[in-house]
Parts: sequence; C-alpha cells; structure tokens
Amino acid sequence: MARVVMVHGAGNALWGPASIHAKWYPAALDGLSWHGRRLEPADVRVAFYGDLYRPDPERGYDPPVDAASALAKVTAVVGAIDPTVDLDELVKTLHEQHVDKMLAQALAYLADPGLHAAAQARIEAAVGTDTRVVVAHSLGTIIAYETLCRHPEWPVTDFITMGSPLGGAVIRSALAGGSGTGPAPWPGPVVRWTNIRGSADPACLDLLAPHFDGPVVDHRVDNGHRVHDPEPYLNNPTTGRALLAGLDA
Repeated sequence: MARVVMVHGAGNALWGPASIHAKWYPAALDGLSWHGRRLEPADVRVAFYGDLYRPDPERGYDPPVDAASALAKVTAVVGAIDPTVDLDELVKTLHEQHVDKMLAQALAYLADPGLHAAAQARIEAAVGTDTRVVVAHSLGTIIAYETLCRHPEWPVTDFITMGSPLGGAVIRSALAGGSGTGPAPWPGPVVRWTNIRGSADPACLDLLAPHFDGPVVDHRVDNGHRVHDPEPYLNNPTTGRALLAGLDA
C-alpha cells in the first residue's frame, strides 16, 4: 500500500489510475522539491473512480449526471443568500471554467446511493495500514471527506484538499450528517486538515474553517490561467509543505 493516497476530481471519466498518477506524481514532487524532499512512485496511490461517470453503451449504463439541474440548484441557493449576485454571469463563469460539470457529478454522487457507495469503495481499497496522507481535488474532496468520516480507525493523520467545493451551502446540506447550517463533522482520524484554495477558482469561493467541527487551515494560492487544475495546486510550495508535514508526522 502507499503512504499517500490521491483522490482525483470531476471530469476524469476518460482517464485511469495510471494516467492520473503520471500527471499528479511529478506535480507533487515539484511541490516537495521546494522543501528539499521527494517521494518514490510507490509511495503514491491513486484512488480512481472516474469510470463510474463513463457511459457504457454495451451494458446500457448511463451515469445520473444532469448539469442543467445542478446549475439550477446552485443559482437558487446563491440567489436566496445574496439577491445582488448576477446569476446569469455566475452561470456563464461556472460553465466557462467547467465547474458546472463538477457540480453535476458532485450532486449525482450525493444523490445516488449506488454511485455514492462505489466511489467510497475505491478510496477504501486504496488506503492501507501505512497510509498517512490523503490528498484530494475538487469532487474528490467530497468523496474523501465522507469516507474519512466513516473510518475513524484509519491511520491517516493528514487531509489535504485542493479546489474544494465543501464550503458551499448546497454541498454541505447534502453531506452525510450535515445540516448545511451548523458545523459539519470532523473527518474521522484526521489530525491536520489543510485546505488549498485558488484565488480565482470558482469551485472553492468559500473558506472551509467556519463550516467544520475542527481546525481546518485555509490557504490561498495563485494557479494562473489553470484556475481549477490539480497540477498547479500540487506543485505549489504551500501544498508541498502540507504534504511534508504529513509524511514527517
């Protein structure tokens, strides 16, 4: 098993665990290199669930993803919270940054019991007795969070979230054990939770610290024009420092 388990985000239906590893592992090395450290490839394992969102015409499988419905739910909540928000501009931004697809996959995961269980099972299969750090991006932060909540017995000490929508009211209200108003439960065995937010990433406009029952540490980084992509998150010195803390714990 691996010391670090990485959980990808939405939009990876056409990839696989080896291809995700090939992109994420070098980026994580770059993040650690700022601090004079490295990881071996075998230290990192990808919990891959992207295929659960890939249609399969041979067996008639069509994942329950509805981007239009997801956008409608998000804009309704945002409009209720702040009537001054230009909802048309919000929808345009979410669509241009492909965040609408992330939201659709997230809401499908939260609403469909079969998809919910299958995605969590992929993380359960990847985490072993030597796993200390779980690094998750985008939709993966939701799945990893809920899975960690279910496994307080795991040896995981550090949770690193990147581009996470967990702070949004729509997502929090749908989380297992969450109400959308009070603090959501702490993720099981985690000692340190580091949340990395892109300064221009529309998927993670909300801080996480106010919404969870424990000390989430929020950081902000600049991902340039790749506002929601995992690689700029991973190769950042801030993420590298958080990963190093987990490896040295």
